[in-house]
Amino acid sequence: MTVSTQDTGVPRLPVILMTPDLTIQPGPWSERQYVVRANYMEAIRKAGGVPLILPYEEETIDAALALADGVVITGTTPGVEVEPQRRDFERTLVGRVLDAGKPLLGICHGMQLIGELLGGTFVAALPKTDAEVISHKPSEIPDHLAHAVLLDPKSELALLLGETKTSVNSLHLHRLSGEGRFRVVARAPDGVIEAFEGLTPTFCLGVQWHPEYGLTRFDQAILQDFVARSTARHERL
Repeated sequence: MTVSTQDTGVPRLPVILMTPDLTIQPGPWSERQYVVRANYMEAIRKAGGVPLILPYEEETIDAALALADGVVITGTTPGVEVEPQRRDFERTLVGRVLDAGKPLLGICHGMQLIGELLGGTFVAALPKTDAEVISHKPSEIPDHLAHAVLLDPKSELALLLGETKTSVNSLHLHRLSGEGRFRVVARAPDGVIEAFEGLTPTFCLGVQWHPEYGLTRFDQAILQDFVARSTARHERL
């Protein structure tokens, strides 16, 4: 991956904005905290980007996007509805990202939210299947491979993997369903959508699992490819 150099001689690495979660606790507003797991940041950095946390301030979105080369909508606590403040902000952000033509990646909750905005349906329940066959939340931490996914052989993801079947980690109780301005490119054995590629002018990818844990080369390649696309877009400007 190539990088540009500023007048200072410091390499210009791609800036990747990442949405955090917001801890809602009793007490004054000043004691609430923006939170994002460190491995999101570490994974983007290892992929060659500079990760920055984006607070829920809609009036700063345009200025932040002017600095950013790509945007990641992160996951959240499985099975818990996100706070309205986060959902409203992320919905506005995604619309602005797509309008600006910047690469967009949604992980877990992020995939569901982007997919819903593209016309899909958010479903707060998983299909009823035998938990011994497949579990989408096998533990509290997705630090091991949980189940298989089948990829569309004509998808960008399958080209990146070089195969049409792999295994992924998992930590979710909600899912995306239906159709929209996206192409479903991966499903779990029980039919749950595991990845989509947006039918949008800009690069848009949603994955239901958590590649930021870097359990496989495929996970690492997904983030490297996203950062590379963000870099390429910056260099074209």
